[in-house]
Amino acid sequence: MDAIESRFLTSTSGRLFYRFANADGKVWLMPARNMRVAMNLYQPSGRNGKLLKALFPWLCKVSFVRKVLHSEQAYYHLKEELKLLLEGLFGKSDLEFAVFCGTPCVHQKITIQVFKGKYILGYCKITDKEEIALLFQREAQVLKYLEQQGITEIPRCIYCDKTEENLYLFVQSTTKTQQSHVLHKWNAMHHAFLQKLQSKTMQNILFEESDYYKNLQEFRKHLDWLPLAVNKEFIARTIDKITDTHRGRQVNYSVYHADFTPWNMFVENGELFVFDWEYAQLTYPPLLDKYHFFTQTALFEKHWTVLQIIGYIKSEEGKWIDREMYSLYLLDVMSRFTLRERGNVSGDVERSFNLWIKLLEYLLL
Repeated sequence: MDAIESRFLTSTSGRLFYRFANADGKVWLMPARNMRVAMNLYQPSGRNGKLLKALFPWLCKVSFVRKVLHSEQAYYHLKEELKLLLEGLFGKSDLEFAVFCGTPCVHQKITIQVFKGKYILGYCKITDKEEIALLFQREAQVLKYLEQQGITEIPRCIYCDKTEENLYLFVQSTTKTQQSHVLHKWNAMHHAFLQKLQSKTMQNILFEESDYYKNLQEFRKHLDWLPLAVNKEFIARTIDKITDTHRGRQVNYSVYHADFTPWNMFVENGELFVFDWEYAQLTYPPLLDKYHFFTQTALFEKHWTVLQIIGYIKSEEGKWIDREMYSLYLLDVMSRFTLRERGNVSGDVERSFNLWIKLLEYLLL
């Protein structure tokens, strides 16, 4: 990402920043000024990360702490083209910013949090890859569609275009403030948001015309991209059984966020605000997002094993889980990451695949 950074950041002068990384290779650039506001960009799921978020603004000046965290001091300011663009979009000068250099993967991109004093104004996503730029364009279209359908608890895209530096930008507004907070446990607000999303975007269509069917068929063509340990014949049979069962039927499908997790939402003034719609689909089985929330928090926040998740499914608390719907979700999440990574599965994604396939086998065998 350093090559892209040099195209929108100047590192020889500017304000003082602290650059730090975690064990997964994710990198953040946090300004010394108003760091508590800047750290809203940092959304850890583990206990150590949450401690870092709370304490680093106070301890960053201690050289020993920086050494332990492998944090370095640096000076940055935005290059003139991006600076003027953001000032024009947000109608303010002397903007402040923090940078997340992205999750290492095929679709890695940079995210800049733009703020002024205590007020977060919005976010700017940056890439130099056309494939990711297409995701930006799709997200802009999805947000516009959702707004037209009366979904208001979402960002508003205010810019989606290419710069003179041949960088693709996606800029969105936000309602996030210092009072915003993240809900890590499922509650009525999550359910209400998904119910509203379902009711406002429901379409009655032929199964074969749905995004869900089309993505399953694309997945079926590329099972060779699955990790070696995955039983590809089992996946193929499962896809064929689902498509044969629903073929020729009318279905009531709605919008699917596809990454409905605590780190992609926050609560502001009693409302759940949901962002990062770049993987969203328009016609999917309703309420699949709840299964994603459950599975991702179990894996990355609770650090549950497959046996612990199965134990939950069998328990009284897990009675809400519909085995067929959970199976549809697991096939989709495997499809998404298989097609995205194109066989280059490693790290967290590989660990997730091991869990997903074992859960699917439990649900169907």
